[in-house]
Amino acid sequence: MADDNDNTCDHPACSCPTTDDQDYCSAYCENAEDTAEIACDCGHPNCS
Repeated sequence: MADDNDNTCDHPACSCPTTDDQDYCSAYCENAEDTAEIACDCGHPNCS
């Protein structure tokens, strides 16, 4: 889980930014939660 002061997605494989009131950048990441993945598949172009 991400730090409360960190505005990045809580999904461990995702590096997308979120707004202050969101924990995840997309429904994909919210549904994946803590699933171990090598790469995120949220679909955002700048996700690494």
